[in-house]
Amino acid sequence: MKTCPRLCATMAVAVVGLSARPSPAQADYEYAVVPAMSNVKRLADTEPVDGVFGAPVQFIAAQGEFEPASLVLRAPRNVRQVVLKATDLKGRNGVIPATALDLKIVKIWVQTGCAWHSYFADATGRQLVPELLLNDENLVRVDTETLDNYLRVTNPRGEEEYVWISHPREIDVPFNPQRDRVADAETLQPFSLQQGQFKQIWITLEAPKDAVGIYRGDIQVTLDGAPAPAIPVVVRILPFALPDPMTNYDPARRYYASSYNANNLQRYVQQNGGDVEQAARRLLNEYVSFRKHNLLYPMVPAFRGGNTNFFERQLAIYKEAGLRTDVLFNAVRGIPDYGYLKHTNRTLPLAAQDLPPYWAGEILGGIELVRKHFGPDTQVYGFGWDEPGMGLLRAQRAPWTFMHDHGVKTYSTAHAAHLLHGGYNEDFVNYGGSYSKAEAAKWHAFGARITSYANPHTGPENPDFVRRTHGMDLYLADHDGANNYMVSGSDWNDFLGSHYNFRAFNWVYPATDRHVDTIQFEGFREAIDDVRYATLLKQVAHRAIATGATEHVYAGR
Repeated sequence: MKTCPRLCATMAVAVVGLSARPSPAQADYEYAVVPAMSNVKRLADTEPVDGVFGAPVQFIAAQGEFEPASLVLRAPRNVRQVVLKATDLKGRNGVIPATALDLKIVKIWVQTGCAWHSYFADATGRQLVPELLLNDENLVRVDTETLDNYLRVTNPRGEEEYVWISHPREIDVPFNPQRDRVADAETLQPFSLQQGQFKQIWITLEAPKDAVGIYRGDIQVTLDGAPAPAIPVVVRILPFALPDPMTNYDPARRYYASSYNANNLQRYVQQNGGDVEQAARRLLNEYVSFRKHNLLYPMVPAFRGGNTNFFERQLAIYKEAGLRTDVLFNAVRGIPDYGYLKHTNRTLPLAAQDLPPYWAGEILGGIELVRKHFGPDTQVYGFGWDEPGMGLLRAQRAPWTFMHDHGVKTYSTAHAAHLLHGGYNEDFVNYGGSYSKAEAAKWHAFGARITSYANPHTGPENPDFVRRTHGMDLYLADHDGANNYMVSGSDWNDFLGSHYNFRAFNWVYPATDRHVDTIQFEGFREAIDDVRYATLLKQVAHRAIATGATEHVYAGR
């Protein structure tokens, strides 16, 4: 049901059949093609009842789209070394290079008792769950008897070791992923198969922007040095590119894909011991990954005055990575400090309330730097106090008036009560928990925009769930995008949140030069692509109606 816009948009533009080649007999191993976006928690003993044994791996993608596929492998004996290698994909219209297919292992590791389903922690429970997308499965070792995880690092002495990353919060295990080098391999490494157990492979196609038509190739398989039957791959590239995601209620308004994050150049330099270039390299790699996953409007660290070097370098890297600069979330502080907000002067008439000079200077200085790098038309949203009570919301009126006077808009976590106390001065709200079309309509009537977070927070690994809750559910509820908390909230350990009863809030995991992706981050990318297909379908429908031809009007409606 949720993928209907994608299917319908595809059919509205072009209808071409896929023909599959029969798969050769597979005596040395067997494989099944399974849905990449699935509610099935695939463990080593999970039969692929939703898959097809021996079928070709099939992709249907728009030009320039990233599209996932998946399969599971099983062998009747232990295999020490499995090597998978994609071939070029060939069709009538040319060749798609093998590098367009990115193969990774879905690593099963140990998480808290509520894994897969919730961001709340049952820190006393432990279970196996698929999550990490790895080139080298040995980056993380799992003790399946004690249910513990160990991460491979290179310590400051240059020695490789495995660090315990599933310890409870009461035990301190020193670990800094910036000084203890954490790095996955650059390409897929040989891996093992245990007799009778499945291993999941994740395949991402980056469809060339100039390709069209059907292309065929293979994934070559080698088992302990001996060639085995290849896995056929069939790719269909549709004759169009996807538009930017727009809202359901107004096709002219942007659907913003944003998220809270800790991607901060200055903080990285502090963590790694002062290496600015290493921190910049890491940030660029992370921002490029954001772009490739449709996370085009991530929150930017707020300018705090003083030395501008780190803030300007952050903006330059943001732009270099290809992230969008027409709208910037955060970048300047939407409020002074907490002491200002709680001061008794906040009860004075608005005209009698003074603003701290340091804060006004931060706002004006930050905006000047943003416009220096991105141009005068960039719209900045300054964030207010997080989840404010109504007293704190009212205390922000004077600062927000100053922001509006200087062309800065406001962004606030919110709920329905805000409409009585601040709806007139809140430009963009982020609803925590439940959301609805009716609530969105109220804010739209004020001229405001609305996104959602914490329904749920990041944390659940289920990629299909992430896809639905960040894409079509919000789109059909007439929301203006998704802005969840957060991209990466933990350094690898899911068992440290027992005090607050929260799991690690992670779509990715931090590493020295680039983060490690997960299946749920792939779900987010698909969520936004669903909205892009829905946008395309509406655009095609509107063009059909605009022709005035009766049959086109009927089809467009």
